[in-house]
Amino acid sequence: MQIKGTIAAVRFREDGSMAEQVGDISSAHADLASDMCNATNQLMQQEADLFAAYSGMRGWTPPEGWAMHGDEYSIWALGEVACIVRNTEVSYNELYRVLNHLAHY
Repeated sequence: MQIKGTIAAVRFREDGSMAEQVGDISSAHADLASDMCNATNQLMQQEADLFAAYSGMRGWTPPEGWAMHGDEYSIWALGEVACIVRNTEVSYNELYRVLNHLAHY
């Protein structure tokens, strides 16, 4: 939450349930975000496995993160942590650095 432009962050469990939330997000929206992020993590794993199998290229699995970029807001997830940010205010380099640290902490 110390990164400028961050609206909220969630940490979710492997089953998709929310472990913790911070920022300007309701509990109901944090639960939805946790579930969506977990589902997207699973889809990314399937896509990485398929790409590695079809291409014969190593190094795609396990995928560690993903991002969804909208007009005004984006969500970045690494491991089991996701941040919702305002695009015009955030430094994506700083966000990645912090998320990478949290994911490997």
